[in-house]
Formats: sequence, C-alpha cells, structure tokens
Amino acid sequence: MMILKTYRSKLIAYSALLMVFLCAILLYSYLYSRSVIINEADVHVTRTGQLLESQLQYERNELLRYAGIVSDDLRVQEYLFIVYRVGAEKEPLRKLYEKLYGWLPVDSAVILGAKGELLIGGEADLARWVQQQGNSILERVYYRQTGDSLEVVAVVPISYRGDKLGVVAMSHRLNKTWLNDKGRNSGGQVFIVRDGKVLASSLDDQAGDLFQITDQRTLMNGDIYRVFPIALPTLDENLPQLWFGVSETKLVSNLNQYTRVSLLVLLFGSGAMLWMGYMIFRNFSRPLVDLMVMIERITQGDMPVVKKSHAQNEIELLANKFADMVHALRSKQVEIDGIHKQLEESAISDSLTGLYNRRHLQEIFPKLRAQSLRDWRVLSVILCDLDYFKQINDQYGHLAGDQCLIQFSKLLKQQSRSNDFLYRVGGEEFLVLSISSEPADAVAMAEKVRAATKDARIVYKGCTILLTVSCGVSFSSPDDSEETALPRLLSRADQALYHAKEHGRNQVQVYGEGDVFGQRRDRQG
Repeated sequence: MMILKTYRSKLIAYSALLMVFLCAILLYSYLYSRSVIINEADVHVTRTGQLLESQLQYERNELLRYAGIVSDDLRVQEYLFIVYRVGAEKEPLRKLYEKLYGWLPVDSAVILGAKGELLIGGEADLARWVQQQGNSILERVYYRQTGDSLEVVAVVPISYRGDKLGVVAMSHRLNKTWLNDKGRNSGGQVFIVRDGKVLASSLDDQAGDLFQITDQRTLMNGDIYRVFPIALPTLDENLPQLWFGVSETKLVSNLNQYTRVSLLVLLFGSGAMLWMGYMIFRNFSRPLVDLMVMIERITQGDMPVVKKSHAQNEIELLANKFADMVHALRSKQVEIDGIHKQLEESAISDSLTGLYNRRHLQEIFPKLRAQSLRDWRVLSVILCDLDYFKQINDQYGHLAGDQCLIQFSKLLKQQSRSNDFLYRVGGEEFLVLSISSEPADAVAMAEKVRAATKDARIVYKGCTILLTVSCGVSFSSPDDSEETALPRLLSRADQALYHAKEHGRNQVQVYGEGDVFGQRRDRQG
C-alpha cells in the first residue's frame, strides 16, 4: 500500500474516500428502497388477488341466493303453474315478478318454462344459453363468455308440488364497468384474458394486446405488471381467465425520481468538494512551498525577508465546510428515512379511509391475543358491512360511495375507544379489533355503531344518503392455536355477519350466543 506522505496526496485520498462513501450510501438507499417496494408489490398483488377471489365468491353466493328467493316464492310458483299448465296469459306473471323482485341488483334475469320457452325477461341471449344447456343444467353458478366480457349466471329450477315448471336464471356481467370498479378499489388493474390476448381490462385501449406471463410478470403498453391469477370455479377450460396486476414500472419510477434527486445532491457535493480542493491547492500549497523554500534558504545561511500577512484559519474553515456537507448528507438521510416510513405506513393503511388494512391486522393480532390471554381479558372482532352499498354506487355513483365509506370510517373512529384497532378489510367491510373486560362491551360497541350509522345523514351533491350497517361479533377462544386463532375468529365473525344479512340487515349478531348465531338484535323499527 502506498504511503501518503504529501499534503496533496492525502487531500486527494480523503476526497476520494468521501465520494465513495456518498456513492455507497446512495447505492444502499436505492437497493434497499427498491427491495422494499418490490416485496410490498408482491404481497399487495397476492393479497389483493385473493381478496378479489373472495369478493367474486361473495357475488356468486349472492346471485345464487337471489335466484333461490324467486324460485322458492309460492306466489311465483302458483302463477307459473297457472301460466304453464292452465295456459293463462304471461302478463300477470311478469307484473308479479316486477313488483316483487324488480329491485334485485342483477344485470339480467329470465324465467323459462319446462320446455325452454321464455316466460319472463327480455335477455334473449341469456335465454338461448339456458335453453342450450337442456335438462343437464343444475342448481349452481356458471360462468360464460359474452363478447369481450364474462358473465356469472345463477340457475335454479322452479317446482310446484313436485312438478318441475321451469328455471330462473340471473346473471351479473364482469364487463368494463366492473373491471374499472375493481381496479380502482384495489389500486391495480384487472384483465380478462383468453388465448394469450386481452379481451378487456380496466386499462384504456388494451383490448387485443398480447398477455404473456414470465415469472409472474407481463408487459402491457410499455409497463411491466406483476400479475396474479384469479381462480374461477368452472369446468369449461375454454373460458377466459381473470388476472389482477400492479404496475411495477410506476413503483420503480417513483424510486428513480428519488434517486435522481439524490444523484444531483451527490454531484453538487462532489463539485463543491472539488472547488474546495482547488482553493486549498491555490491558497495553501503555494504558501507552504514558499515556506519550505525559505526554510531551506535559512538552513543554507540565507536570511530572507518574511512578509507578514493577516492570520486566517483555513483548516477550521475547511472543517466547517465539511461539517456543512455532513449536515446536508444527514438531512438527506432523514429524508430517506421519511420516505421509508411513508412506504411502511402506506403498506399497512387503506388509502381511501386512512384505516389499517389486513397486513397490519396480521402483524398486531398475535400481540393483542397474547396480551388478552395474559390479562384474562376478552379479545373480540366486530365485522361491519354496509347494507345495500352496491345500490348506493348504482344510484348516486362511486364517488358518492367513496364519500359514504369515508364518513362511515369517521363514525367508526368516533364510536370506538383509543385502544381499539380499526380496519377496512373489503369494499364496504370494516373490522374493529378490541380488548375489553367483558364480552358485552364489544356487543355494546357494535350496537352503538349500528345505531349511529342508522341516524347518520350523508349529503352528496344535494342528495341525502341514508346508511345502515350489519355487524357480526365473535370472540377469540383460548383453545385455538396461534396459527388458527385469527382465521377462526374472522370466520366466526363472518358467519355472524352473514346471519345478520340473512335476517334483514341493520342488526348485530353475536356468534355463539344463545343458539348457533345468537339472538337477533333488530333495530330497524
């Protein structure tokens, strides 16, 4: 290793080490931030895709339930028997259906006779599809392709006193509007793909583009998307497939912008350091050389005249400049830490309501459960679902629906305690994770939320929107293992919520109270 003897060589070496240090910090910050962004993108794509699968399953169950309500209605059965067996006019049957079930939130609905003739409904394409299935069609949910979109079809037979009179079929289209809604709510994009080509998506002008997957990524319109396949329960392999994706290019572009700013700071610091080096060479090197020459002349016996100059502490000035540079570097590191903190906070919170999301729930639940077991307290979950939220979106628009979600989240904060954890776990589903002394405390809180929601008035563009909420309450069992405690707690709350929905909404149901689901807590009156 070369020994640094001269002042110039040491200054150059120290300057080079400082530049390497700055470059190393910039490189480390970039690599670390990129790793965090990419890993969070993977987690977001997977969990959001799974959430979309759950939402699709919920939509299928609701569609099948709507069809079952119609098929089980005795009045519909009797009218259909009169029309089909006696030969009466179909108009009274159509009017009866419109009066009783015209409000159902479905895209299309038809009722066919036992021979396949269309009795109710103007959807000829849906009727033809049901007719093509013939007698092999069962009571279940089917998927079929309609143009460049998918359609979910629920089919339920209608019988009267053991005599099969026909079938009722209801459908919900996964069209461009549905794709845009899911893409907007999930923070990504949704694609319908068949044979490696995009049929429709939440992006604009992407129909017909290639959709080729490599290492769970695809290239769309110059952007790289990390994608996740959304499973559809169908036996038809020729049906299109549903995918969810997040633009990795946009995520990395934000990081690149931050890197460019850091690089400019690095270049500015390097330029300032070179300028200081030049000034040091010019202002200190020559006087030192002159001093060495004079010392040499003195050793030879020559006594030159030394001119006096004003004393200037350049070394301290240089140290102050270096301190300024370190301060600038520290300030930039604080900015980097702030960006990292923002990334971590955005990964555990919902962008619309500011409430926590499922990732935070997975992280905090083991700690709260351990605390509840240690203190002999009750750990509870309140699962809240806004009633008829899709009708609000359909009637007032999705911006009004977003406003309702925001106002409900504020209401939830007002009715909860400071040590409760509030989450948005779905489109219109919210969750309260709470530790209390008695189970009745959680039930009382749920009832407060329900009552406050019913009394709330949300004004949007001059329209007053009324809300109600259904709540399912469950409690963590000490007998559950660490791995199953959270899934079982959420499953019980979901069952209680489903029971509340089944029994008229705008009520609180407690899992395990009384019979299987507990006593009904109806406050609609």
